Amino acid sequence: MTELPVAAALGRPETVAAQTREILIVANPTAGGFRARRLNRLAADLRAAGLGVEVRLTTRAGDLVEIARTLPPEIDTLVIGGGDGSINEAVNGLVSRPHRPPALAVLPFGTANVLARELNLPFRPGTIARMLIRRRLAPLHLGQIGLRAFLLMASAGFDGAVVHGVDPVLKRRIGPLAYALAAIRLALAGTGRDVIVNADGETSVCRIAVVTTARCYGGPMSITRHTSVTDPGLRLVTLADDRPMTLLKAAVMLGLGRLDRLKGVVDRAVARVRLSGEGILMQVDGDAIPVSEAPIEAHPRVLSVIVP
Repeated sequence: MTELPVAAALGRPETVAAQTREILIVANPTAGGFRARRLNRLAADLRAAGLGVEVRLTTRAGDLVEIARTLPPEIDTLVIGGGDGSINEAVNGLVSRPHRPPALAVLPFGTANVLARELNLPFRPGTIARMLIRRRLAPLHLGQIGLRAFLLMASAGFDGAVVHGVDPVLKRRIGPLAYALAAIRLALAGTGRDVIVNADGETSVCRIAVVTTARCYGGPMSITRHTSVTDPGLRLVTLADDRPMTLLKAAVMLGLGRLDRLKGVVDRAVARVRLSGEGILMQVDGDAIPVSEAPIEAHPRVLSVIVP
């Protein structure tokens, strides 16, 4: 972890700000689309409004978990400069704090920025600064798989296989298109596996299973019309078939926000889910994870997120 003085982190002289509120901005410089000048503009605008600002840059995966877990009590807002994976790390640190965590805010970088699109967050630093100064809070409901919290979704089957199969170098170069290319390759290979779903005591078999707190999926697309990260509870969305033509239809319906109208799709509220199956692959918030049969359920803690 590199803790930079503001002047070094932003490339400008450090000034003394009024300490009425303390904001920590932590950015992941490896996130897609990272731009130091956006940090510069955001921090400058916040200081001009009289807020105390500190900027840090992560140096390795997992930094954000520890930073969020050990924040000093005077920090009332944690701004994450990164994508959904970075925000996931911060969330896992915040929920492990014994006391009330600070509010969460986002300076979107990264590939898909699902949370930013879910909450209709601004991308321009000046607009983000005004949002932080205004400080309108909304509840941020989470899920958990075993002891790990998730921000958006956990899934298994074809969806998980795509995340495992995406080329990280290509992902940095072309962004979300890298996932589309991985999906096409896997669909044509026809190597999908059955996912066994136990949801609230009922067992079924499908090819794709997504347990989601969120409406958005893969960026602007909508996987369900029946929830949002600001609403409590989980939705289970399953697809019985992963043949290429079915997947193409599913992609179209995702884009239209009408996936639940596709034959073979089930979209239902759930309290507790277990996913299993021989050779299946899983992902959480866009990051590949080892297969886990741990229960997936709503996380007992609710965070606060700053929204427009």
